[in-house]
Amino acid sequence: MVWNSITATIRLVLHHVHKHKKKNNLSNDAWDVLLYFFVFTTPLFEIPQAYLIYSKKDADGVSVLTWAYFAASSVVWLIYGLRKKLKPVILAYFLYLIIETVIVIGILKYN
Repeated sequence: MVWNSITATIRLVLHHVHKHKKKNNLSNDAWDVLLYFFVFTTPLFEIPQAYLIYSKKDADGVSVLTWAYFAASSVVWLIYGLRKKLKPVILAYFLYLIIETVIVIGILKYN
């Protein structure tokens, strides 16, 4: 399941880079591919924290302040992305916000 998510993400990244390149007449740059890969995959690395909290029904040692701050930061970045119409920023921080909100709720519920 994780491998399918990763390959789907890579396909989405390459599609977005190709579409973005055509729209803005940009050269095919490896940095663009790398950037978009991390924009779409980095939020996935917060999922294990949520999984641990909900599977063990325990949030001992997980800071609600830290995760609430991450969620607040994601709101600011999401608003920025919406104002500037930056699709990668919008998607990444929307994903972050969902995962971080789930984590904060889990911390409040199980701590």
